[in-house]
Amino acid sequence: MEFPDSPARRFAHAYGGEADARVLTLEAHLCNALAYIHLAAAALDAVPAWTLALSIPILVPRWMIAVHELFHLRSEREVDPVMRLLPFLFTPLSLGYRELLTDHRGHHLHMARSADPELYQLRGSPLQGLVNAFTAPEQMWFRWRSRHGIDNRLMAETGLRLVLFMGLAAGGGIAFVWYLASARMAFGLSYFIFFYALHRRGEEYGVYPLALPAWVVKVVTLLLGPVVVQATLHHDVHHAQPRIAARHLAGMRAAVSANGD
Repeated sequence: MEFPDSPARRFAHAYGGEADARVLTLEAHLCNALAYIHLAAAALDAVPAWTLALSIPILVPRWMIAVHELFHLRSEREVDPVMRLLPFLFTPLSLGYRELLTDHRGHHLHMARSADPELYQLRGSPLQGLVNAFTAPEQMWFRWRSRHGIDNRLMAETGLRLVLFMGLAAGGGIAFVWYLASARMAFGLSYFIFFYALHRRGEEYGVYPLALPAWVVKVVTLLLGPVVVQATLHHDVHHAQPRIAARHLAGMRAAVSANGD
């Protein structure tokens, strides 16, 4: 039962919906496809391998935020098989949609507490935060194993992703080195900003807005798109009302704050 002044009613007009889920799914798949098409083109010498350092740092954060937003709209049963597999790879052993969704839900439910699966990303000095962000692709798989063990599905999907990773490495040659270095740099910096930088103020844990000069916001929006920028700048509003679509976070800040969330 929803009461007349419940958040579900007050903020429902700003929630993400079916159209958002379709767009986010397309965005995630397109980023993944473009990255691998560029990698293939570089491996075939159709374009210089160094050009991957231009495209991958744009495609990775766009993919990451699209998947993140999709977590709040779709369960693992409601996404397609490719999305469940999450074949945009940065490490030999990686997790799929099911595992990352579970971790993300745990982060929202237990933020900065011992039960938060992402707590390791928030702890320690900025240097420790940076190291954890850049090693997160490996840590995620092993931390999941230590918490939940390994079932047949995870073994099968990990195997599929491992075979794909090895195929990319074998077929990509020097182009794969450019791809992986660029992807890991983009992933690490994105994770550091999205976790450590947005959840720490000195020794204090929480969730905070990010203020940037207007010209920086314009440039980053041009490169990464408005969803990435809004989801990052207004991460505190997102934590208060996770169902609000990224495009509405800025406009809903005052209403959410007035609600006491």
